[in-house]
Amino acid sequence: MSQRYNRDPIEELRKSLNKVILIKIKKNRLFRGVLLSFDQHLNLFLDDCTQIYEIENEKNELVEEREELGQILIRGDNVVFIEFGQ
Repeated sequence: MSQRYNRDPIEELRKSLNKVILIKIKKNRLFRGVLLSFDQHLNLFLDDCTQIYEIENEKNELVEEREELGQILIRGDNVVFIEFGQ
């Protein structure tokens, strides 16, 4: 029989304060940064944030690009997933 884990998502966010997380939002956009704070609506305030995206080069190959953003606020209703322990 498999063991079930009762994990509270808010508690997982709380454990990730001041740690690097990866966030995917709508329109296939990724952000990696240090989680400074969050609220009950899943609005996320990040520091040292980098946006990661793919663009097509001259050879029609997908190339990963990064843009340093500093501090940003991500609105909670845009969040698709959060990956902890980055």
